[in-house]
Amino acid sequence: MACSIFKVLSPKFVPNSRTPVYMKSFFTTLLAVFTAFVSLIVLGIGLLFLAALSGDSQTVKVKENTLLKIGLNGTLAERSVDDPFADLELGLLGMGTDAQLGLDDLRTGLEAAANDDRISGVLLDQGAFSAGYGALEEFSEYLTAFKASGKRVYSYGEYYTQKGAFLGAFADSAILHPGGIYDVRGVGVSLTYYKDFFDKVGIEPLVVRGTGNDFKSAVEPYLYSEMSEENRLQLSVLTDQFWSFLSSGFQARGLAPEVIDSAAANWSGMNADLVQELGFVDALGYRENVMEHFKENYELLSISDYATTIEQPTATDRIALIYANGTIGNGSGDENNIGTKNIIKALIKADDNKRVKAIVLRVNSPGGSALTSDMIHHAIEEIEKPVIVSQGNYAASGGYYISCNADAIFTNSTTITGSIGIFMSLFTGEELLENTLGLHVAEVKTHPLANFPALHKQPSEGEYAVLQKMIDRGYADFTGKVAEGRNMSMDDLLPLCGGRVWTGKDANELGLTDLEGNLSDAIAYAAKQAELTDYRIYELPRMEDPIDKYLKAFSNTSLVLGVSSTSWLDKLLDHPAVHELQYLIENPGLQAKLHPLYSNF
Repeated sequence: MACSIFKVLSPKFVPNSRTPVYMKSFFTTLLAVFTAFVSLIVLGIGLLFLAALSGDSQTVKVKENTLLKIGLNGTLAERSVDDPFADLELGLLGMGTDAQLGLDDLRTGLEAAANDDRISGVLLDQGAFSAGYGALEEFSEYLTAFKASGKRVYSYGEYYTQKGAFLGAFADSAILHPGGIYDVRGVGVSLTYYKDFFDKVGIEPLVVRGTGNDFKSAVEPYLYSEMSEENRLQLSVLTDQFWSFLSSGFQARGLAPEVIDSAAANWSGMNADLVQELGFVDALGYRENVMEHFKENYELLSISDYATTIEQPTATDRIALIYANGTIGNGSGDENNIGTKNIIKALIKADDNKRVKAIVLRVNSPGGSALTSDMIHHAIEEIEKPVIVSQGNYAASGGYYISCNADAIFTNSTTITGSIGIFMSLFTGEELLENTLGLHVAEVKTHPLANFPALHKQPSEGEYAVLQKMIDRGYADFTGKVAEGRNMSMDDLLPLCGGRVWTGKDANELGLTDLEGNLSDAIAYAAKQAELTDYRIYELPRMEDPIDKYLKAFSNTSLVLGVSSTSWLDKLLDHPAVHELQYLIENPGLQAKLHPLYSNF
């Protein structure tokens, strides 16, 4: 097959009479080598797929005295990503694995394991772990409920991230490598401001916020050279509450708050002996010794594999669990982006399904397009069945927009929510074009606003007024729908808006949400509302098949000399600032969106 492809690509290659014999030999050899290389690649990919598929078909057996292993590596996702190639080396092809631990497996796995006599405990295998605070809170609650069954939790690692250390604090026995790091040093954020840079290069941001939206910080870096007092206030509240949350976990080990604060202030986690002395861990040990101990005393099984063995109830009635995860925009979306097409389709499908008696909408979103948020909001409005929202790490701006008309909103105490506000951002470069690049733009138009907005000039006062009027109309629509959905007067609501973000704890007290609780709590509440005692969970939208995912990756991979298509340029283009700019280009118009900063706590 590879040989025929090569012939199609170069059908007329024939060395002419002037080509030396040794060159003919060279090209012949080169062709043979290339053909062999491609053939090996194709054969190798085929074998990898067969190996993955055969491995996937194997039935997982749960033995007596099993210890569930939870690998704390990477970012904790909403849904686990199935990866049949997790144990295969595909890095040469630029197809490195992207398996992710998800809250779904943790929730179902730990809930089932608590009542499974074959499961003796859980082992947290610490690594480069990260999670949003909402997800972290839910994880800790599932661990606590598991421990309440009388089973044990262990933790081991060479390196404990701060959030990994928080989870490790719930372990009955926490072990650190003798030369390891226990990274506890408080909560902080940093924000880059672009105004002076824009001034130097001749770029002029055109940012219009709803009147009074002083807390709408998504556009602040384009407007100022330093942090506004409003943004500093809300960020200070968030960091203080997040640290209080983390500290409470360490206090569960019997540590005094002042000890925890001192350790964080002095970054004492760089000294393993001191970490043990202070009581953050119980013992020090090398991996091979620790793991040998567990293998001698338990059967080890990953929680993801265990989750595959859990049988769904055979009940006819269902609760639809719809995941709305990521930035809100047009199109189909995927596991990390909310597209109007897939979410609205899922809502309609659940509403039309007679077996579905209630819907739980899991919102984990910083917002996005105001238009697409409104489309999802309207789709929810049309549903007659109970709709319960469970907010994850954040449900802010557009994420709150699609939450506000639910029958009830559950939030974690650490969820970032609110940010009820709206903005539009454009960029002009009049000075850059004319003075730096020497480009001059001439216009012909039938009406005053025909060429507005334009890259080559700042708007006039009249043009700016048009934009401000449009933004204020969008803000009034947003707040009006929140007031209606939350059954609040505008007098009570408006002081809570202006783009300000709130933690779930504060949002509950202020009436922006209803109940503190995790996804399991929201599902139980939905069942109660629908008067269900026996039901099964029906998850939507469907996740992309992992095989299809790899086929797409493979089709975009360079096979020449085995060099991956990923380069320094790809990494540069993957920068969050580039993604943000790309999003604004692809989703013009009014935005109800949280600054990407909030995903970096």
